Amino acid sequence: MSQSAVSLVMSGKSGGRISASTAEHIREVAHSLGYSPNLAARALRTGSSGLLGLVVLDASHPFYGQMLSAADDAAASRDLSLSMIQTRGHAATWEQRLADQLSSGHLAGAIVCGERLADASPLRAWADRLVFVEVPEPGMRSVVLATAAATDAAVAHLAAAGCTEVAYLAADYPSAVFAGRFADCVAAADRHGVALRADPAWRATFDVETATAVAGRMLDAGVRAVVCDDDLLALALHRAAAGRGVRVPEDLEIVGVGDLDAARLVSPELTTVRLPAAEIAAAAVDLVADALAGHETASVRTVATPLVLRGTTTG
Repeated sequence: MSQSAVSLVMSGKSGGRISASTAEHIREVAHSLGYSPNLAARALRTGSSGLLGLVVLDASHPFYGQMLSAADDAAASRDLSLSMIQTRGHAATWEQRLADQLSSGHLAGAIVCGERLADASPLRAWADRLVFVEVPEPGMRSVVLATAAATDAAVAHLAAAGCTEVAYLAADYPSAVFAGRFADCVAAADRHGVALRADPAWRATFDVETATAVAGRMLDAGVRAVVCDDDLLALALHRAAAGRGVRVPEDLEIVGVGDLDAARLVSPELTTVRLPAAEIAAAAVDLVADALAGHETASVRTVATPLVLRGTTTG
């Protein structure tokens, strides 16, 4: 086997030059010998580390675990690797951390989930290496989720079932993604003639006990239909209702966002907006990889996020 053939395969540049069977044989031999790419050497040779940042709100959230797994698979197919950064809603901290890692060459590019850049963000100097998920930045590469349409469908479904008022259980994080979801619900309620009921006290983190306590306050206030920022909050509301003998969906209708596996582990199962993590991750990795390779491609990808009707709503 020639050195050039091995080099082409291991650098991910064998397409159209090396047969698929030969490329697979080379990878199998490399794996059996315990070969792994030297990222530091590649960075010196190519000027790129081959390492992508994945910026998420909270790595403990199940959705971001799915995103990490799917993005890692997609990155590996491009001969790239991943590193995760958590924002925790603290813009100045994560933006500077990411900018430092890009400027040092540690990261070649990054995927930013659910955050918007500050006006004076140091990351604006690295715009050509970034991809934004769900909260697009004007003029920058983005994966847009069709959650506004799904939220509209959810409110329309509740209105058709006879709900004249819908309450909102908000995620208590200073994240642009949740501000956007709430704005979409406000607009949907207005379109469908439904009163939207929101309260600063109806905000919760993803901590189970905290979210359950906030959900209990909502039940005390007599809510009958609730749209939640996230499945974890919707499941906390489901839990609080069960603890108080409130029937779902007869006495309380619940809609979440995410379609986590846990959404199907409760009874009745959760009506929710599906966020397809694998499709989102693949689109984001494609965009950032194409950008790093200098390919001229569409700068925006749209991913459908359908409303999945299950047992927590009627109709």
